[in-house]
Amino acid sequence: MPFTTYGLDNFFAQELSALSECNAPDLAEHFAEVEPLIDNFILNSIFTFPIKTEYKPYIFGIIRRVQMALVEYQNGRTLLLLYLNESKKNTSLYFQALSHFEIAVTLLYQAYEFWRKLGKKIESKETNLFKTGDGSSLEKLNKLYNISKHLEPSTTPEGNLHHVWISNNGICANGVTMSFTELADLVKEYVALAKGFSNLNPVSIP
Repeated sequence: MPFTTYGLDNFFAQELSALSECNAPDLAEHFAEVEPLIDNFILNSIFTFPIKTEYKPYIFGIIRRVQMALVEYQNGRTLLLLYLNESKKNTSLYFQALSHFEIAVTLLYQAYEFWRKLGKKIESKETNLFKTGDGSSLEKLNKLYNISKHLEPSTTPEGNLHHVWISNNGICANGVTMSFTELADLVKEYVALAKGFSNLNPVSIP
């Protein structure tokens, strides 16, 4: 049986009763792009453009995390749709969707960190794509990542049950909301970045 508005918001997750639609764009078409990335990278690094062994762990790290970020994002979208299509009767689906989106955020930010560290290793300088307070999608990703990484129940804002939650607007945490469109655009951006590394495109390597 469906729960009341009060029950959803006070016993399951804040703002859960207002969740009425899935605004996460479908990225299924990009699976075909990421499937061959590791094989292509290995073959290109052997036959096309030999690359230093010390750089390879970073590139593998980027490609693997981008591949799985896409998988986790899409799993989150699928489960969120299931939750809504079942008229919110199975709240477990909501929390499964939230977990998949949180993992996607973590993997994307780790991919960024590998890219940044590779740039520093090659050029001996810091490579940052965002500044604190710039309001960019990457800054929001950083905030969500840090909140999830340093999760401490005692710091949950008063009146909230969770540090991170889903709303119609996107993935939310105290002081930050990343829209699903922003998250999807970052996934697509990093798919393109991973493809560049897979093809050993010099433009992709800092």
